[in-house]
Amino acid sequence: MDNLVLSNILYRKARTLTTMAGVALGVVLVVLTVGIAHGFLHDQGRRNAAVTAEIIVGPAGTTFGLSLNPTLSVPLDLADKIRSIDGVSDVVPVGQYLSGHVIDGIDYNSFTRVSDVRVVEGRPVRSGDEAMIDRIQQRQRKLKVGDEMQIFDRPFRVVGIYEPESLARIKVPLATMQQYLNRELCSMLLVKLSDPSRQEEVATQIKARFPDYGATLTRDLPILIGRGIPALQTFLKVVIALSIIVSSLVILLTMYTTVAERTRQIGVLKSLGASKAWIAGEIEKEALLISALGVLVGSLLAVAGKYAITRLTPISVEIEPMWLFYALALGLLAGALGSLYPALRAANQDPVTALAYE
Repeated sequence: MDNLVLSNILYRKARTLTTMAGVALGVVLVVLTVGIAHGFLHDQGRRNAAVTAEIIVGPAGTTFGLSLNPTLSVPLDLADKIRSIDGVSDVVPVGQYLSGHVIDGIDYNSFTRVSDVRVVEGRPVRSGDEAMIDRIQQRQRKLKVGDEMQIFDRPFRVVGIYEPESLARIKVPLATMQQYLNRELCSMLLVKLSDPSRQEEVATQIKARFPDYGATLTRDLPILIGRGIPALQTFLKVVIALSIIVSSLVILLTMYTTVAERTRQIGVLKSLGASKAWIAGEIEKEALLISALGVLVGSLLAVAGKYAITRLTPISVEIEPMWLFYALALGLLAGALGSLYPALRAANQDPVTALAYE
């Protein structure tokens, strides 16, 4: 990068910093949005990994974990019918209900047979208005064993803290959830097999015998969750497009103003023999350097934002190095596109008219 470009950038520091901030905003928008989306999928995969049951049975046409209003809709006698299928060793009902946050209704002793959940503080939920929470919920709400929290519009006592994360972060007795909703039902059945290698075969049998219900392999949940939110990919594409547009407009405005202010200087350069390509190249170099600095600042802000979000909220943010490189490419692309018109305008100025410019 030559001295002319550097001197132009340093001559008007406030304008350079403002332009860098515009580019950095686009980078932060892309990196953090993608990081939150990927963090959500990673978080779901980690929480589902604690479930050791191979198959999850629920209402047909729904993808586990994606219901906007989870509730009790599966009859309990379906568990006994599924237990009769060859290869099934255990079937455990689980309720789910949305009350500001998703809540699991479980029978703890049964649930431990199909998951790795264990109580690390206090004791498990047994009956009545008792709740069990995971470590993240404990940190977020600053609760300890013996404290109360509002569930089902009434106080529940926290009797235990469990690990690892599994399904919903709050668990209450299934009987308590059924009593509150006045339904002797559940939301899903966790099916444990005696031979995990037969899970496709058993899932096919369950679908054939009970066509009104769906059978999902636990190992496929992360993929299904990602595919089950088609709007997520569209949203990410829109965010990326908006970041390029915003950054390009910021660069366009800055470089257009710069060219207008340097009309006379451009005339001097052209009168000294500077070619159109050289002048356009100088404008592009300046824009690309500002964009690169903006991307660097935006990347640092995105990393800082990740630690702030994960520390202050339960949201998981996954920033992948690949997306930092994508942000660099997008920032440079925005700089090149935004400065294209000002560069061509500067290159095509008539030197006589430019020298006479006041």
